[in-house]
Amino acid sequence: MMRRRRSRPGRQIEGSFVFRRARDLVTVILLAWIAFPFLWGLISSLKTADAIFSRVPTLLPNPVTLQHYYWAFTNARFMRGLLNSFVVAGATALLAMTICAAAAYSLARYRYRFKKSIMTFFVSTQMLPRVLVAIPLFVIFTRLRLVDTYLGLVLGYATFAAPFAILMLRGFFAGFPVELEESAWIDGASRLQAFFRIVLPLIVPGIIATGLFAFVLAWNDLLFAMILARSASVVPAAVVLNNLAHSQFAGTNYGGLLAGGVILTLPAVIFFLSLQHHLIAGMTAGATKG
Repeated sequence: MMRRRRSRPGRQIEGSFVFRRARDLVTVILLAWIAFPFLWGLISSLKTADAIFSRVPTLLPNPVTLQHYYWAFTNARFMRGLLNSFVVAGATALLAMTICAAAAYSLARYRYRFKKSIMTFFVSTQMLPRVLVAIPLFVIFTRLRLVDTYLGLVLGYATFAAPFAILMLRGFFAGFPVELEESAWIDGASRLQAFFRIVLPLIVPGIIATGLFAFVLAWNDLLFAMILARSASVVPAAVVLNNLAHSQFAGTNYGGLLAGGVILTLPAVIFFLSLQHHLIAGMTAGATKG
């Protein structure tokens, strides 16, 4: 006689109709809470200046106007800031994917002294507020003459993104079957050739997740850019919007700033939505393997 498996109370609760509906309700509330500021900014950017400051706010813009977006796209400072943001964020993503892949592979495949200490150090860096690292980096970059340069911003953002990205990729490499590499070695390939021809093509989700994480970190940053970037030829768009909001406080174009904020948010949202499958796969592998 086969014994019937007793269902645990926890599984019964998780599978119940009431629990599923309550979970869905909480999820919807959290998503609405997170998305509401962006949606309200998007709606307000399509309103006229008088409608933005109306005592009775309206949910939908009436009439719809694109004058704020015209102001943003014709503002030379903001457009230059967008170009700077793309250059810095793109270079940071490429640098992070290159360096972090090699470091993560080393931690996953090789055995050497202080390996656990290195991983503990990477984890500990995520517990420190970024401002504590920004000041020492500013002093170092000043002596190296990297302040107010693209290279300084890229190296700074790569410093912040590298620890988490290495830990995430290490888990992905640790879950990769070493037998595939050994087969390549038997066929005459070196470890470096096996790494580039066998391993890297099969861990594309992890590489893309690392690049996307580094891109979004550099794209959205304000504090570090305000410390290291000063001239208009280097300042990212987030700093440009911040400066416009404070330099024209008496007559600030809030509709234009809202439109600029929406434009600044869209690239990160588009990248995430188009690559979310790779991002989730890479972060899941990095969190569960290794």
